[in-house]
Amino acid sequence: MYRVTSIFLTLTVISGTLIVISSENWFIIWVGLEISTLALVPLLSSNFLPRNIEATIKYFLVQALSAAILLNGALIQAWLVGTWSILEPLNNISSILLIIAIAFKLGLAPCHFWYPDVLQGLPFLQGLIIATWQKIAPLIILFSFNQLIIDPLVILLGILSVLVGGWGGLNQTQIRKILAFSSIGNMGWITTTSAYSCNAALSMLIIYLIINTAIFLVLDFFKAPTLGHLNILAQLSPISILLIITSVLSLGGLPPLTGFMLKFFSLYFLINNGFIILSSLLIIGSLLSLFFYLRISFNVSLILFPQHIISLTSWRNMSYLTPTNKTWLVSTFSILGTFTIPLTLYLYIII
Repeated sequence: MYRVTSIFLTLTVISGTLIVISSENWFIIWVGLEISTLALVPLLSSNFLPRNIEATIKYFLVQALSAAILLNGALIQAWLVGTWSILEPLNNISSILLIIAIAFKLGLAPCHFWYPDVLQGLPFLQGLIIATWQKIAPLIILFSFNQLIIDPLVILLGILSVLVGGWGGLNQTQIRKILAFSSIGNMGWITTTSAYSCNAALSMLIIYLIINTAIFLVLDFFKAPTLGHLNILAQLSPISILLIITSVLSLGGLPPLTGFMLKFFSLYFLINNGFIILSSLLIIGSLLSLFFYLRISFNVSLILFPQHIISLTSWRNMSYLTPTNKTWLVSTFSILGTFTIPLTLYLYIII
């Protein structure tokens, strides 16, 4: 794809999200979501590989379905209330339809079936867009009408997503699928917290975006698609072991890393509102996900991973791990994603 075309499509994706964030009209929000989706489809299919095209088509069909559900919910709301304003309290039917539409866009369980397969079929950089930037607009919509009413359906989907995200990643060997189930679990934490504190949920979203960006950039930099490819990093770049281990454990919420604040904000507000059992379910789901985070860390730290002798010596012929211009970008996001607890506390106070 030509550079000018890529820049134009990228700016269109960004502008679609900004339209959603700045609008208070349901129809304009729908238009912004569609602009962002339609501009993203050519970017996702830029490699023209069969698996890449398949993942792009699946993503487009799911996004089209969710956009149709969202528009129908907004039409029912406008018909009953007489206005397209997002600030009006939602009726029951519109609330359910809009939450289902947002669940599809965020990949919340049980609407998560498309997400691991799509992320597995895309390269790391395209998957980074799906896992980070495309989460912003649906979450901002969720925050907007969560300020008007606390919907039990949002809490139910959040708890289910944390449990499914932790359970689904246990038997995976493909790193992108592991990151997909990790994203499902973290979205569950954020959506559950948004029912009680949108400020805390927004802080959690910013932390999640930074950490996830760091992990995707590091894995794209070293081209490691599966757990079996992680062992070569010890020979090629010893500092990469520290980068990946700290980034992954930070996403898992291990103190004193930055990702711990993501879980801390959620538990603080849930326990203050008297939801002890709810918090226990979230902790159980988080412990399940911590297993495959530790699995990634263990595989990275191994010097001689048990595998075939051909793959064991193949690192000698690898030329794509030479330092490039994006080295500073990988290092910056890795540091921000692991050792910036004072910044996250300051961010929470400001918000």
